[in-house]
Amino acid sequence: MEAALPRRACRPIYRRMRLPGTLALLALALASCGRRAATRAAPEPAFDAGRARAEVGWLADPARTGRGVGTPGAAQAADWIAARFREAGLAPAWDEGYLQRFEAPFRATLGERNAFAVGSSHGELERDFLPFDFSDDGAVEAEVVFAGHGITAPALGHDDYGGLDVKGKIVLVAQDFPRESDAASPFRDPRHYRFAEWRYKATNAREHGAAALIGVRDVWAEGHGGADDLPPWRGQVSSRAGIVAARVTAAALARAGVDVRALAAPGEADGKPHSRPLGVRARLEVRVLHERATTANVVAILPGRDPAVAGECVVVGAHHDHLGLGGDSSLAPERLGTVHPGADDNASGVAALLAVARAFAAEGPPRRTLLFAAFGAEELGILGSSELAQHPPPRCPTERMQLMVNLDMVGRPAAGKVYVDGADTARGLRDLVKALAERPPRLPLKLAFGEGDGYGPSDHTSFYARDVPVLFLFTGPHPDYHRPSDTPDKIDGAGLAAVARLAYRAAREAAERDGRLEVVRTASPPPRERGERGYGTYLGAIPDFAERSAPGVLLTGVRAGSPAERAGIAAGDVLLRVGPTKLLGLQDLAFALRSHRPGDEVEVEWERAGARRTAKVRLEERR
Repeated sequence: MEAALPRRACRPIYRRMRLPGTLALLALALASCGRRAATRAAPEPAFDAGRARAEVGWLADPARTGRGVGTPGAAQAADWIAARFREAGLAPAWDEGYLQRFEAPFRATLGERNAFAVGSSHGELERDFLPFDFSDDGAVEAEVVFAGHGITAPALGHDDYGGLDVKGKIVLVAQDFPRESDAASPFRDPRHYRFAEWRYKATNAREHGAAALIGVRDVWAEGHGGADDLPPWRGQVSSRAGIVAARVTAAALARAGVDVRALAAPGEADGKPHSRPLGVRARLEVRVLHERATTANVVAILPGRDPAVAGECVVVGAHHDHLGLGGDSSLAPERLGTVHPGADDNASGVAALLAVARAFAAEGPPRRTLLFAAFGAEELGILGSSELAQHPPPRCPTERMQLMVNLDMVGRPAAGKVYVDGADTARGLRDLVKALAERPPRLPLKLAFGEGDGYGPSDHTSFYARDVPVLFLFTGPHPDYHRPSDTPDKIDGAGLAAVARLAYRAAREAAERDGRLEVVRTASPPPRERGERGYGTYLGAIPDFAERSAPGVLLTGVRAGSPAERAGIAAGDVLLRVGPTKLLGLQDLAFALRSHRPGDEVEVEWERAGARRTAKVRLEERR
């Protein structure tokens, strides 16, 4: 079903239907005229490619230090964006100003009480041991049990915990996986890399009843770059894993007579578990302080001109934060401490947002109200957009939002390609976007329609979860993603300006049309995240990424046709358990799903309005 145009636009379009070329294509694409989106006779505003590149350059300048949450660079970026809105003549969305402040995780610091001892040997913090940033606080003194690499993988015929009693004990596990250097090892398959993650090993130890985990680095690489040395404390904020956990050095263990190389040698030779009690006791105490910082969304408003529909609004948004000096999300961990400028991710989106905002400010308000939002803390889990969707300005309540257009990584359109997600979240939206790209002047873009529904790894998810139709524009992945090499010189200014013009056209049509866009809940195939390979299990539950003080995973929605929906799980529910795994937070949900295979039937427990419910679900394959 095509998008509707106002009746006054029908005759001019029908008159053009005899003309060849682009005008005829546009007319055909928009031919059913009952209630259609508005056409405009006036020429469109200019979109300045040079200015867009200059704005990317300012935001991604090393002086902004990567715009990490809680840093002066992020605050400078927010103030600068507010100044650009003010220059354009756009009003702040709140009486108090442009900034919507909220708190977000900032950094983790080591507390005063961190200690480790094995046998009679006491370790020194940051020389012999170092807590994991995801560790629980607490002190544990118990027997030490060697649990190989800490892996439970029934599909691969490997379980380091098989026949091993670790309840209430401290487990010692080795880094990575068995026979790491053997190309034939099943763990070398990228699908199984998660077994090498320390977070996985800690959660698996917790699920087997261990009281604490100590992890030792790759002893097989000793003498090659000092592999036994501890990495520097990074101070990244992670959700707690529900277990006391720390790294230790092989040298610290050796002083108590624990020879890690000898323990690991049999498993390295045959790839099989060789777990056993060690006959030694250890004590581990961890105190990790999680600090929070104030960050902000920057939001401007252009009130609509038509009193009949000015209470409805269209949102155009882009996140302004990035990774700062690296951290857990960096794909260049060896460059920790180096500025990650985030030119494409997402200074490009902010530049496009500003171009759209200036265009509307220059030509005057459309019928509906427009909201222009630069989100903070997207890289920490779309926290800023979630804050705005939950607490919108009074003149733009979420239930009156007509469309949300999200611009994320729009500065490097290879061969003119732009990916469009969310095109099936409203009736006729896909056809409308195609027609907008063809409208004179025709945009030099090749549209690639991706996921039809409105869930994905960016800020539009916060709005679609609340029944707002969305469009997500993205020019594609590249080797500089989340690396210090994502620099302004690689931005295609003309391509960025073209994407901004497409966003402008979509927002204009949504703001001028006679009727509201009708939201659609599509039963799409299980999705892949940006850059994710096609494997894994799928439940279809959409989590709220904001931090919770209570256990469980709050859901903002479920995908249509998913196992979660069929089980009766809905937005607002709190997932408490998947199979045997209790969910303390988001990381546990990932652990639980990865612990099963597609086709497995598991019991899921959730809470709704204080009442607990359970159901059996059959997990599907992520494609």
